[in-house]
Amino acid sequence: MKRISMLRKEKHLNQVGLALKLNVSQKMISAYENGTHQPSIDTLIKMSGIFNVSVDYIIENSDIRMPAESIMQTGLSAEEIELLGIFREMDAKKRQKALGILFALKHYND
Repeated sequence: MKRISMLRKEKHLNQVGLALKLNVSQKMISAYENGTHQPSIDTLIKMSGIFNVSVDYIIENSDIRMPAESIMQTGLSAEEIELLGIFREMDAKKRQKALGILFALKHYND
């Protein structure tokens, strides 16, 4: 599954990092990425949460990252949903730094 590799790299994760998040081996991540093994439904659901995309997108059944109804239900844009996903993955210290950066950008004049 090419998308697993692409999504992993977008999140700046190596195979070991993703393996730790999914509680599988690095070899299993490699097998998912080269197509010699298929992830379980539970693993796909976990990946969906980690990457903030639909399972259909991961398995290349759709080119839409998130179902439209999910985006419409939240009232958030795709960018806002992605930012929220990244923010939720951070520990408290990084969240505070991120908020500081965003506050500074808000008041930055070009």
